[in-house]
Amino acid sequence: LPLFGVLPGGSWLLPLVAPLTLWPVFSTAVRGRRYGSAFAFGVVWATLLSAGTILFTQLAPRTAGTAILNAEPYRQEMFSWIETGVGKENEPAEFLPEHLLHLGLFVLLTYATGGYLGLALGAALVGYMSYFVGSFAASTGAPIAAALAAWVPWSVVRVLAFVALGSVLARPLLVRERWGMGDREWRWMGWAAIGIAIDLACKSLFAPAYGRFLRELLERAA
Repeated sequence: LPLFGVLPGGSWLLPLVAPLTLWPVFSTAVRGRRYGSAFAFGVVWATLLSAGTILFTQLAPRTAGTAILNAEPYRQEMFSWIETGVGKENEPAEFLPEHLLHLGLFVLLTYATGGYLGLALGAALVGYMSYFVGSFAASTGAPIAAALAAWVPWSVVRVLAFVALGSVLARPLLVRERWGMGDREWRWMGWAAIGIAIDLACKSLFAPAYGRFLRELLERAA
């Protein structure tokens, strides 16, 4: 799937076509209010998309850098933070507005398109984060362990929260209801809200220390 990025306009095409591999089973589960299944399908899809992007990055780093939307700017930003200890990752006043913007766009796109464009946005975010992970892993002598380390814990929680939220917010359009929220939906939205809060709190508290940890991994490989 990441190879779509090498086509003309592929950096935009890749996130737009990525949900096609998930859409049939995801939308069916959401219509049936089987949110656990929809969540599981979404998590597996995001994991495979990330793994494919990481492998693509390690095998063809230059091609991946141009094929994946926002890949190089994000990689440069993250490596600068790791190497210097200075960057947006350490500053809640800088990263909070960006995260909230992503969250707001995700909510609107998911609700307005029955989940499809929300998944496309998620694919774009997972894409450039995975490009950084693949680049970081390639810079060390232990690519698998380094890849697991570079997918920082709060980013993983964020992905899980977005999948949970998207599973619920996709349903109204899919079943032609304006709202259609019951106890089951509110429960899943509550779990998503907890995940988003954990993500933001952990990043605010632990990002500087985690950046030092990643820097040590790079220094050991040097």
